[in-house]
Amino acid sequence: MKPFFAHGKLLISAEYMVLHGSQALALPLHKGQTLQRLRSEDRNVFSWDAYQADNRWFNAKFNPATLGILETSDRQKAENLQLLIRSIIEMDPSFQKELFTWNVETMLEFSPLWGFGSSSTLIALMAEWAEINPLDLHFRVSDGSGYDVACAVAERPILYKLREDGPHYRQVMFKPPFANNLYFVWLGKKQSTAEHLVEMAEKINPGYPEILHFSTLTQQMTEATELSEFRQLMEEHEAKLSELIKLDRVSETRFPDLPGSVKSLGAWGGDFVMIATESNSETLYNYLDKKGFKTIFRYNDLVYDAERNK
Repeated sequence: MKPFFAHGKLLISAEYMVLHGSQALALPLHKGQTLQRLRSEDRNVFSWDAYQADNRWFNAKFNPATLGILETSDRQKAENLQLLIRSIIEMDPSFQKELFTWNVETMLEFSPLWGFGSSSTLIALMAEWAEINPLDLHFRVSDGSGYDVACAVAERPILYKLREDGPHYRQVMFKPPFANNLYFVWLGKKQSTAEHLVEMAEKINPGYPEILHFSTLTQQMTEATELSEFRQLMEEHEAKLSELIKLDRVSETRFPDLPGSVKSLGAWGGDFVMIATESNSETLYNYLDKKGFKTIFRYNDLVYDAERNK
């Protein structure tokens, strides 16, 4: 039986502001998560095993009739999974019979520390299995904007926006001619991204001009054809958001002498940053190595686009 697959994600613009209605640019990734159903040999136990790089990083066993947790390596993760499955059953009661039929193995293609979307890919995978709308499921179990779940099922970059009637997104042809000058670097600190973004969004109260400004920046970043223009937009985005959330820019705190522009992605202070630079890769990698940053991806090696990857 073919496993289900969902893409990881990176939010390129409008972090924090997407929860207030700004349009955001988000990228699906080559790396994601798969879910494989395995025929159960014990109808009294629903077993879940999660792997990453061939190492099991989580496991749990449930009573398929009650969803009570029988045993687990991580109680909090098991309770989150329990909530997810119960939410699916509320949406489609017939799904419960699946728990008597199958066990599950998942394979995460990236470190769960990176913030690429271990939770959002799981929501998308479970929605595909249950044949329900992934964003409907997301809003039952999360306060996040949902852009990450939309990315999980997207075939190319998306523009995502929350409106009064719910989320709206569309796939766009974001193929920057300067892609070889874009890099993603992990800062080495895992952020609880969804919780942090919601917490920060509640602390700021942007008006319509600010919301519109970030939507405009997003559109301009999507349409940029020159690296210099894209860098200028990155820096304007960082400066404006820094004013609103009252946090220092990562360019000031971590990369004051970077030969290029740097922008926080997702929760500020952790996870990944995007770097745009005219420097060659060897120069940049040497610079980052001296600062202790080892996890680095080039744009085309990480970002998925079905049209480009045919």
